[in-house]
Amino acid sequence: MPQPDILVLGAGFSGFTLARELRRDAAAHRLRLTVVDPQPYLTYKPLLPEVAGGETQARDTVVPLRRPLKHAHLVPGSLESVDTAAKVAVVRSLDGTERALHYDHVVFALGAVTKTLSIPGLAENAIGFSSVEEAAYLRDHVLERIRFAASTADRAERQRALTFVFVGGGYTGVEAIAELQRLAASELDRYRELDGERMSWLLVEAAGRIAAELTEPLSAWTLRLLRQRGVRVLLKTEMTTCENGIVVLNNGETHPADTIVWVAGVTPNPVLGRTDVPRGKKGHVQCSASLQAVRDDGTPLDGVWALGDDAQVPDLTAEHQPAYYPPNAQNAIRQARVLAGNLRRALDGQPPVEYRHRSLGTLASYGGMRGAAVLRGLPLRGLPAWAVDKVYHAIALPSVARRFRLVLGWIGNGLTPREEAPVAAFPEPRERFRQAAQEQAEK
Repeated sequence: MPQPDILVLGAGFSGFTLARELRRDAAAHRLRLTVVDPQPYLTYKPLLPEVAGGETQARDTVVPLRRPLKHAHLVPGSLESVDTAAKVAVVRSLDGTERALHYDHVVFALGAVTKTLSIPGLAENAIGFSSVEEAAYLRDHVLERIRFAASTADRAERQRALTFVFVGGGYTGVEAIAELQRLAASELDRYRELDGERMSWLLVEAAGRIAAELTEPLSAWTLRLLRQRGVRVLLKTEMTTCENGIVVLNNGETHPADTIVWVAGVTPNPVLGRTDVPRGKKGHVQCSASLQAVRDDGTPLDGVWALGDDAQVPDLTAEHQPAYYPPNAQNAIRQARVLAGNLRRALDGQPPVEYRHRSLGTLASYGGMRGAAVLRGLPLRGLPAWAVDKVYHAIALPSVARRFRLVLGWIGNGLTPREEAPVAAFPEPRERFRQAAQEQAEK
């Protein structure tokens, strides 16, 4: 009897966890497992603010896929299309060629991308905050801007270099600006040329409060903490343009800035638009509580599943209906475990079970041994919340080796002074070599 083919599209939190849950089934030759992702590693995104702030090394937040998913066939590439009736997906490999992958069951776990708006100058001058590359770049960029400010005599250029604008006050944006502001404040003190200079840190949020994922009292405490650290928080405010790096707000303010960070939310991967799966109002795959893709009339598509950031999954535990689970790592990991069981049930001809989960809470770390958290309804702030955040991530990072390195790094941070330096003074790493070769050729 031929083994059924399980195709997992994406190796983020949900896809990675699902593939690991199925490793014994694949090892027992009960199924053939294929995982498609353009990246060779999983990024543990909750630690990106710490990467930007220099508290954690970038390499300690990524988990290479080859070893933990050695039971699966890894296809490095990106999804081009899916025909659910023919049960075939087309994938574009890294060399640009396309190949068709036939499957019996397909799982959409493509993750989300940064949600942008049609703001003039946004694409040309801003940077997102959804990848380890962006976080590491921002760390170096902020340090380099301070170094530049210390070297220039042009006061306007100096102030522009020391102006940092973040758009989006969700907990990711708040964590990012909190970590980077602490990094920059520590670095600024090392430059005698900048004695008396003040940095300008702005957090622009369209809603009436920041960190809305937390309770209102914790959100208000977070606001006070940021303002105490010198971050100017503008609520009910929007950026209308940032052409040429000139940030213009709808309250009339103008801020020339070399650093504009867009942290205003995420949206389902747009590649879903090149598939024929039913989608909800916000673009997610329309799912039943058992994580099966369903049509508008509620009937399931044969062999089509979705989870994580891609899925609109009904929350049957909510008091008010209709309700859907938020796209976060907590749900992605738990949905993957339920879906692994449902795939086994499907192969055995049994009906699937529903995904039901009550949130464990929300964690946010602001650096400096400060944080905010809600654990099963219990609000925490300050040092206790920061400690809980550290313990949780040390456990949740899906690699024993990475956990060890992560904790050792935190211990080192506590025992040694912060010493930072930008390593990206040359945007192109080969530039030094080119210059040396050119100079020697001219001799």
